[in-house]
Amino acid sequence: MNYWRITKYDPLKRNADGSYLDHEEWTCFSEVGTKISMEEYEATEEKYINTITTFMTEMGLNRVYVIALEQRSDEIKHQKANEFLSKIWIGKAVTAQEVRELVKLTLRNAIWCKLGYKKKFFVHFGYDYYMYIGASEDCTEAIEVVKETGLFVEDFKSPYITN
Repeated sequence: MNYWRITKYDPLKRNADGSYLDHEEWTCFSEVGTKISMEEYEATEEKYINTITTFMTEMGLNRVYVIALEQRSDEIKHQKANEFLSKIWIGKAVTAQEVRELVKLTLRNAIWCKLGYKKKFFVHFGYDYYMYIGASEDCTEAIEVVKETGLFVEDFKSPYITN
């Protein structure tokens, strides 16, 4: 299995322990309007969403499964996602379009989820806009596409892997 951490954070701005040193960087949807505009936020959010669908395409996947799901009701209401989420449950196969909405809600802190397909592919989300992808293939084309968007792709095993 290949593992990557995909973020908007430049690895050159990390210390020897891997901690990110630029404390001026925005890290959360709640900072829209203070540290970042909605327009800038949505552009970054779209890069993360497209990253997942790019990897899915290279892997030949038109669906993945919801492996874990936690919902935060106040933000779900704010994002007007009650109807969408009423049709989502752990174990459900979700299309690329549904993945787009799940990722958006995850990045906006309305939900937390893990997505995957058998032992071939997964997506995990961490705090502060960290995303982890694992794939049974090397996905070199997807990695190049993602790097061209300005996101950073690092070899890194997800801390959310459970055996």
